[in-house]
Amino acid sequence: MDFASILILALMLALGIVFRRVVLARASKDDSGYGANHSVIESLLDKAKVPGWTRAKTLDLDLKSRSHEKGLSSLKETGVDLLHITNQMDAGMVPAKKIGFPVAVSVHDLYDYRPRSIEAGDVPVPLGDRFPSPAKARLLSSCKEGMSRADLLLCASERTLLEARDLFPTTKCTLVRDSVDDEFWDPNMNPRKREVLGDSGDEGRCLLVSVGEKDPRWRSQFVSEVISMVPEEVRSEILLYRIGAGRIDWEKVAAYFQHAEAVLYPGVSVGFSSPPMEAMASGCPVLASDLPVHDEVLPPRCLLPAKDPDQWVSAILEIHAEWSRAGGVPRHIDEEVLSIAKSSFGRVAHGEALSRAYSIVME
Repeated sequence: MDFASILILALMLALGIVFRRVVLARASKDDSGYGANHSVIESLLDKAKVPGWTRAKTLDLDLKSRSHEKGLSSLKETGVDLLHITNQMDAGMVPAKKIGFPVAVSVHDLYDYRPRSIEAGDVPVPLGDRFPSPAKARLLSSCKEGMSRADLLLCASERTLLEARDLFPTTKCTLVRDSVDDEFWDPNMNPRKREVLGDSGDEGRCLLVSVGEKDPRWRSQFVSEVISMVPEEVRSEILLYRIGAGRIDWEKVAAYFQHAEAVLYPGVSVGFSSPPMEAMASGCPVLASDLPVHDEVLPPRCLLPAKDPDQWVSAILEIHAEWSRAGGVPRHIDEEVLSIAKSSFGRVAHGEALSRAYSIVME
């Protein structure tokens, strides 16, 4: 906890504001995949962004042993009010017996329990593991049993919420969406210079950015198809930069988002990093598919049919026309999408949603 957070907590305590105490638990310290949720939740609690709640401690437990259950029960004596397991793949840690205070589990998606493919025009996007290894199958079974024992499931999307209520009818479920680090992306608080982009930031051309390479969920081939359909006289004035996978320079990504005329994302957002939301938090216009989870959270003007390249071409032509009318100068910050990102997907909004969820289980 940093000094500013300690100061805030001290002030609130001095004013007589009472905090409930939550213990965070995980089995893996890996900050990728589902594990990325842990550091976000920990930071929200430590920075007093979850009204009425503070973090008592974080427990790193062993999934292969049930010895932790006795230790969890003893936490009641220290005044702990809630246990929050931050990674759905650690849900097997939910104690088999009651421990004197409720247990919540973060659930990002349930695709592994109901595998499917989303038909996205040019390619089916597979979601979930249809043929898990024996070890993963055992892990999934343990997690499913754990989620059924939990007192509350914190679901990251409306789709997940509906599925969780169906799969776990005796467990309370509520919506707590993922958030983006709005302070990191903010073009007003944390602006990046276009010069850091080098040749790919050429101000003489209309800069568009897409995200993703080979993974089907990014649908990079669709982007190539759409760009090839743009008339040559316009295409020659467009600079398309593709942000790939692997090792990523996030400062450069922020610079691209802050300076691009638009971000193109025809794929699906099923991970903890949602490019359309990050772009919006950068004040950048977005063209995204009407696929999960964009159809739940993005404003209508940002959505395009996933299977209709003609509409994508038309939208790009409009962006280029606006850029041309402005004399080819960089666009202004899109205040509308920036405001939506902060109010709906920022860290403050996430903390408030988390506080409401915790209150539900305490009832």
